[in-house]
Amino acid sequence: MTPRSRAIVLMAVMAAAAAAQTEASRLTVRSIRVRLISTSSKPLVDIPQGIFAQTLKRKGIALAVENRFDESSVEQAAEGLRGLYADAGQEVRVEHAVSQMPPHSLEVSFEIIQLCTCH
Repeated sequence: MTPRSRAIVLMAVMAAAAAAQTEASRLTVRSIRVRLISTSSKPLVDIPQGIFAQTLKRKGIALAVENRFDESSVEQAAEGLRGLYADAGQEVRVEHAVSQMPPHSLEVSFEIIQLCTCH
């Protein structure tokens, strides 16, 4: 492959990535779901959805139902959830996923996984 061909391919890949990111930013968050996964006899504290929403708002994280989707806000929200559980004295791992809901919406889901405090 010639240097010119590589440059053309690279530009095409970058354009496709930019288009995909632009498409995602046009989508609206329709649902935010939080699932707790307890791994010990001591159950996870259930952080109310309202407290989670207030934390996001206070930290300036733009992840909310009916808002436009911003990919960077998902990791920021996961960090906010880790902080809420740390404040409650529980060590957790937060995993997240984004799935499309036809026609132009997304569901953002978080799994709060309790880390073992075994000794």
